[in-house]
Amino acid sequence: MIQIHTQRVYSKSTEFYARIKSNFFDANDSLLVKAELQNQLYNRQPKRENCKICYRLLPKEYDFISHHIKYFICDNCGHLNGEHEDTESFVESLYVRSEGEEYSKNYLDKNYLLRTESIYTPKLDFLHKNLPEVERYELLDVGCGAGYFVYAALMKGINAKGLDVSHTMVNFGNQQLSLILQINPLTHCAESEFISTIANSKATVISAIGVIEHLRNPIAFFDAFNLSKAKYLFYSVPMFSFSVMIENLFTGIFPRQLSGGHTHLFTEQSIEWLHNNWKLNSLAEWRFGTDVMDLYRSMRVSMAKNGVSSKMMSVFDEGFGENIDQLQSVFDENHFCSEIHCLVIKQ
Repeated sequence: MIQIHTQRVYSKSTEFYARIKSNFFDANDSLLVKAELQNQLYNRQPKRENCKICYRLLPKEYDFISHHIKYFICDNCGHLNGEHEDTESFVESLYVRSEGEEYSKNYLDKNYLLRTESIYTPKLDFLHKNLPEVERYELLDVGCGAGYFVYAALMKGINAKGLDVSHTMVNFGNQQLSLILQINPLTHCAESEFISTIANSKATVISAIGVIEHLRNPIAFFDAFNLSKAKYLFYSVPMFSFSVMIENLFTGIFPRQLSGGHTHLFTEQSIEWLHNNWKLNSLAEWRFGTDVMDLYRSMRVSMAKNGVSSKMMSVFDEGFGENIDQLQSVFDENHFCSEIHCLVIKQ
């Protein structure tokens, strides 16, 4: 077997996150109410008996409770599992009902070009830099949303198409791309057809940016990738990281990492288990997170609720807020951050 050296990259600036997610600070209470309503719905679903990733029986004793949900760490693969199943009706209520309009409110914005340039072009550059075959390739972006990653790829001259379950997201993205490039590269696909469409893909690269954690059956996704003609898979997933501990402590703050559609989280161990069992070699990994930004947000919103003065807040902003990226790099480099991007190749 050929030994493959994994290229590892760490960290990125959180400055753009602070700007586009300003509502996380300003609308904490309404976001928290929405998250708690989603958690109430989730708590009404059947109990999850087996790990979301390795299917082993979950421990009988839970490891912690966060925002009224019990969570279990799998003894076999280390994956973090919520107590209940994300059933078809639960998934539909979050992403599909009303053609995905409610969920898409979190992602549709007027500044399409800036969002692509600031968030998705760096992801595309990471992929392009680490692909062994960079001359020409086709890309299928599954769970493409409004097509930001597809647009980033098209601007690099890559033949890219997108697939998503939300009519609203696809229509919005095609509208933007039609105005910019005079094409409609995004396609709506019902959940029942999602996996088979991936399996039948002839693209060289399949990408799934922030998608796998939302799938009711993530293992079926990896099966479909192996059945496809694609040689490479580029994906990102949320991690069981410092942010989860912050959310466990600050119960009156909107939980960004573990609530709503995130009913389970990946770990270094569960990712390694997936790669080993599906015979995937990791070519490149990019770890970065917003854990320290989550801590800053949790503390700042809490301090505002406590009625601290503007002078007190300025001291906090200067002493803590201006050092977020430097502090975050410590968690990134120690593999305890909230997000990972992986580029893998079939063995």
